[in-house]
Amino acid sequence: MTLVLAFLIGLAILLFLAIRLKISAFVALLVSAVVIGLLSGLPADKVIHDITGGFGKILSSIGIVIIFGVILGKYLEDGGAARRLALASIRALGQKNSPAAMSISGYLVSIPVFSDVAYVILVPLAKAISNRSGMAFAVLAVALLSGLQATQIYVPPTPGPLAVAGLLNLDIGRVIMYGGISAIFMTMFGWAYAVFWLRKTDPQPWEYDAAEAAAMADQGDDQDKNLPGLFASLFPLLLPMVLILLNTTSAMMLGKGHVLTKVFDFVGDANVALALGTLAAVVTLGHRLGREKILDIVDDSLKTAGPIIFITAAGGSLGAVLKDSGVGNAVAAQVAGSGLPFILIPFVISGLLKTIQGSGTVAVITSATLCAPLAEQLGIDPILIFLATGAGARLICHVNDSLFWIFTKMNGYDMKTGLRTMSASSFFMALGGLFGTWIVQMFLL
Repeated sequence: MTLVLAFLIGLAILLFLAIRLKISAFVALLVSAVVIGLLSGLPADKVIHDITGGFGKILSSIGIVIIFGVILGKYLEDGGAARRLALASIRALGQKNSPAAMSISGYLVSIPVFSDVAYVILVPLAKAISNRSGMAFAVLAVALLSGLQATQIYVPPTPGPLAVAGLLNLDIGRVIMYGGISAIFMTMFGWAYAVFWLRKTDPQPWEYDAAEAAAMADQGDDQDKNLPGLFASLFPLLLPMVLILLNTTSAMMLGKGHVLTKVFDFVGDANVALALGTLAAVVTLGHRLGREKILDIVDDSLKTAGPIIFITAAGGSLGAVLKDSGVGNAVAAQVAGSGLPFILIPFVISGLLKTIQGSGTVAVITSATLCAPLAEQLGIDPILIFLATGAGARLICHVNDSLFWIFTKMNGYDMKTGLRTMSASSFFMALGGLFGTWIVQMFLL
């Protein structure tokens, strides 16, 4: 059996298990790894060795990082920091520029906080602004969503980017830099769709009923008075990102032997930096949360991080089998001979997976695993695979995405309106991410 045929059979089984039978992506990835390994001619003991070795390698590289990233995000969410950052953006830009302010708010808040949770936290601000100013609510909602979904897929310490960075063996500092750039373009394209199209097609402002208006007014006043300060909200988020970036750039700026380079090698390691960011959140926000809540968040975060870590590690198992069996190089050679622009391959694979099965995290992990051999075979920077898979994972967000239903229910939309607003905007966001990938490609070349 040819290696490419073995790959196609394994891929078909992966999709059948995950999509048709609704089996966990963790199990589907492991089964696919076994099938591809055996069909490609690897001895059975070598297949098991690759699966366990690839699993352990990824687990050791991103397990602790993802756990601390989830804990940090939960502290910022429950401590009121997410809402404070949004209010600061709105006040800085003014009511006239509220769509841009909502996009910036989403961009910042979704770096540490899951996008579905962040939307629930921030959409009341969009409703209040729309009701007070008469501005189209759909514009504000989609502008907010654009920022949320961009950094959720591109910028650590949110778990998805950390997982893909581990699979592709990427430096986290480079992921933050280039992911942040592509996230800006993704946000801008979604914002533009909202401002230039939805303002015409969906101009209605948000209308409260009497009871809701009274409840929201009381809740808003109480929340805003008791929110943490801007420094307390921003410092735990910026600290790990700055330390990681210093680790990435210090050797180039100061030289490898410089004492500060050695310091940043330690404190800027992603594991240490995120641990320090989590500690900073406890110091700045802990008095608002209380000891019991601080401890409960750790327990809850472990439950949230576990599935992400294990699915990513299973992707590492599949990646190890693809590499040792020669399947990855065979597929990469076929792609290279096709003449297609290479950044379209991970974009299309990720986009199809996202559209079919709904999970952006599963889409980027699977796509990155399948496309990793492209980087080695074609001699390209794997950061481009990271960026292209992220863009593809925003291609079509529709009814099989949990965020779609959060968006429609929180906004009072029917399914048709959700498709016209959120799903259509996600298509333009994907194009924005792909454009950002092209910009980064030009810069790297």
